[in-house]
Amino acid sequence: MNALLVYPRFPETFWSFRRALHFTRKKAVQPPLGLLTVAAMLPPDWSQRLVDENIETLTDDHLAWADLVLVSAMVVQQESTREVIGRCRTAGVKIVGGGPLFRHSHRELIDHCLVGEAEELMPVFLDDLKKGQPKSVYESPDHPELDVSPTPMWELVDFDKYHSMPVQFSRGCPFDCEFCDIVAYLGRRPRYKGPSQAIAELDSLFRHDWRGAVDIVDDNFIGHKGKAKALLEAILAWQKDHGHPFSFGIEASVNLAEDTEMLSLMAAAGVDTVFVGIESPSLDSLKECNKLQNQRVDLVDAVKTIQGYGLDVKAGFIVGFDADTPSIFEDQARFIEQAGIPTAMVGLLSAGPGTRLYERLRAEDRLVASLPSGDNAMDEGALNFIPKMGRDILIEGYKSLLRQLYDPRSYYRRVLTYLKQHGLVQKGRSSLRQAITPAQLAVGLRILWRLGIRERGRRAFWAYMTKVCLTKPTKLEQAFTFAAKGYHLRSMTLQFAAAT
Repeated sequence: MNALLVYPRFPETFWSFRRALHFTRKKAVQPPLGLLTVAAMLPPDWSQRLVDENIETLTDDHLAWADLVLVSAMVVQQESTREVIGRCRTAGVKIVGGGPLFRHSHRELIDHCLVGEAEELMPVFLDDLKKGQPKSVYESPDHPELDVSPTPMWELVDFDKYHSMPVQFSRGCPFDCEFCDIVAYLGRRPRYKGPSQAIAELDSLFRHDWRGAVDIVDDNFIGHKGKAKALLEAILAWQKDHGHPFSFGIEASVNLAEDTEMLSLMAAAGVDTVFVGIESPSLDSLKECNKLQNQRVDLVDAVKTIQGYGLDVKAGFIVGFDADTPSIFEDQARFIEQAGIPTAMVGLLSAGPGTRLYERLRAEDRLVASLPSGDNAMDEGALNFIPKMGRDILIEGYKSLLRQLYDPRSYYRRVLTYLKQHGLVQKGRSSLRQAITPAQLAVGLRILWRLGIRERGRRAFWAYMTKVCLTKPTKLEQAFTFAAKGYHLRSMTLQFAAAT
């Protein structure tokens, strides 16, 4: 069969970083790992093509070639997914859907739906398909061990179009935050790939000539600390053997700050970014959402500890908890400033189906939509319930908070705070630093032209760059990267704040 794997287009959001990617001439942050993993599960005699609508257009020729279209999508992609399904219907090609979106909607629009983990369901579907008896829905709550998960089919990827490559070494999280659906769908027992399996995936990326950023997209990389450390030790050895070709980003809970051995291993292995769910400086709000791991530490100190080991803390924040009062917006801004978090991803509380929050709000008759927009940052459609603060107060306070955070002077001040703290504990960490390439020089010139000459915040930009050159000249590359990210976040904020 001819299998066409389609990844629908993402709307432009905080998370897309599309306006920052413009400087690098990349089309998207990373390719669709789920589809690439599914591709490796398909029969070897099938022909396969990948169409990522974030980097290319789905054409009639693509659909005419296909015997079967496999679509994976998250909730935020619901609009573009409907467009893809409509195109497939017009072309008369069968559709198989999987991923978070199809857990709750769109099932009636496709021919076959896999609700659960593909390692469990895809073999059953393929066997039924071979027999000519495929079912409309395949569903399993089971959580397979990850030793059955194949290496993604990187052969389908145009590497030049992406900023980073995704890998997944574990699934699940031991914590049970009320607003999060990870536990409902992936379980509280973290399941890990073994070190040899993880290294085989890095080997595959290396053989395909990838060099640079690799995102470990696990829900909580440190869910099982012993297994996480074993993985890091294997990665460290591999990096040394291969000349440190990769830098890594991870997602972890804030209790990472309590484990200095883990932090040292991360720094040595080339981990340079960690996304942490801070959520709120309000203890009452943390208690409300059952964010236990955040209640037992000083959050500012925790962030600074992680930064001290050379890790950039990208942090998620939420406003709209029942315990939040109108003072939360200023409290959030003050915390983010004190902690020196440049990339502060602040979103509205969203009640996703499958979460305990969703069930509680439904019981309280406070839901106004069964499915949120899927983008809780800068999208009022994420707010699918009646907040106790009042919708208008919450939205206006949220907009004001974003404007304050991404005002050029405020943003650059946070970057300088971060650069001062960065790497104070862990000296001599592994690095990808090499001679500046012509491509990197071109990126730098584009940033200088846009932010230093054309943008209104150019005075703040030049003051920022001057201070970096005078006080932290070895971190100039980081300073440029943060300037590009800030441009995206700032321009998206201004667009959102002016929309209504």
